[in-house]
Amino acid sequence: MAKATKRRGVAFDDDLALRQGDPEFQAAYAARRRIQELAVAVRSMREQAGLSQAQLAAAIGSSQPTIARLERGRDSRTPRLDLLERIAHALGRQLQIVFPESTRKPRTRAIVPTAHGRRRTGETRASAR
Repeated sequence: MAKATKRRGVAFDDDLALRQGDPEFQAAYAARRRIQELAVAVRSMREQAGLSQAQLAAAIGSSQPTIARLERGRDSRTPRLDLLERIAHALGRQLQIVFPESTRKPRTRAIVPTAHGRRRTGETRASAR
C-alpha cells in the first residue's frame, strides 16, 4: 500500500496574494497580461478574417513564425507598434491605443537629499486628493 505524501510549498493563490503588494511583480504581471491580450486579439481577428498565419504574414511583409510567436503570447517582448499597425491594416481594422481611468494613484517623482549632499529621485505614490 502506497504511503500518502505530504504536499510542501505554498498554494498558488496564497503566493499570488503575497506578491500583489510588490510593485515589481505588479509591473511584470501587467506587462505579461498586455502581451497575452494582444496575442488573443490578433489570433481572434485573423481567424475571423479566415486567414492562415502564413497568409497574414505575407500580407504584412513578415514571416509565419513571427505571427505564431505573437499569437502564442510567450515572447517576453511587447510587439512593436508598427507591426500591430500593419496587422490591423491587413485585417481591415484600425489600431487604437486607449488610456482608461485607473483606480491606482498616479506616480510622481520625489527628490530625496542624501547624507553626501547629492540628490536622487525616486518614484512615490501621489497622495489622494
